[in-house]
Amino acid sequence: MELRAHCVTEALATPTKSICSERTNAAIVKPPRLKPPKASPYFFSPLLQPESCLPFPPTEFPAFGLVQEQLAHDPFKLLIATIFLNRTRGGVALPVLFRVFDYYPTVEAMAAADLSDLVSMIRCLGFQNQRAKKCIGLAQTWLAWPPTRDKRYRKLHYPCRMDGRDIAENECIGDDDPRVAWEIAHLPGVGAYSLDSWRIFCRDELRGVAKDWKGSDAMEPGFVPEWKSVLPQDKELRAYLTWMWLKEGWVWDRETGKRTRGSEKLMRAARRGGVAHEENGNWILETSPVKKVANGLTVG
Repeated sequence: MELRAHCVTEALATPTKSICSERTNAAIVKPPRLKPPKASPYFFSPLLQPESCLPFPPTEFPAFGLVQEQLAHDPFKLLIATIFLNRTRGGVALPVLFRVFDYYPTVEAMAAADLSDLVSMIRCLGFQNQRAKKCIGLAQTWLAWPPTRDKRYRKLHYPCRMDGRDIAENECIGDDDPRVAWEIAHLPGVGAYSLDSWRIFCRDELRGVAKDWKGSDAMEPGFVPEWKSVLPQDKELRAYLTWMWLKEGWVWDRETGKRTRGSEKLMRAARRGGVAHEENGNWILETSPVKKVANGLTVG
């Protein structure tokens, strides 16, 4: 599967004040020296492209292009992938990830991995010691207490503040318990990004309520897939859910989960595919195709 390269650019929230200094003497007046504004090296210049943007495939396509789609039926590897992708661009993390999978193809192999060997393999990603310890610890815990249906554990303040506070640290609860808990929350290295990814792509299959995350072969009439209740903070997961809702004809608000019917113009654009940009945390699909003209300029 071809994995997409994402364009993630942002306007900086607040401009940095420039500081001028001037030295003078009897003969020479030097021009002011301007300190460059402080800017994160992980963002492109806001003067070049002030908004985040992302290519959206046509809604008739079977896949959006996230690696989670490829690993949806292998939840252990999907969780390892989220450890690699956290704070690292996919174009950098994914080649290393699949080399690690080649070297440690099973949960058992990862659980028995030598820490220094794994650290060496992933050093180029940064945070290599923390990532390696999380991967090995996750594998070892998975073997000892594998995720199963009807065994849920707390994750404090996920997905909402105060969630999990009414569950003891090592308490395991069943599906009939109304408290908020998750089947993989006991695994080390599992944070909000991992939980969001797993809920979207893996939870329904683990619970045996559907064949996959899309609700295929659902066991009950009126079944609602888990992905429809997830409100992730990660941009690519938000983009994916925006696209999934567009496939069903809805415009989705990532803050509230509310949705409104897409206009005919928008749905034509969704069927055609194109580029979306982010405004206030939500992805907006461009509805006017860009056409090239003879003089080299572009018009909508």
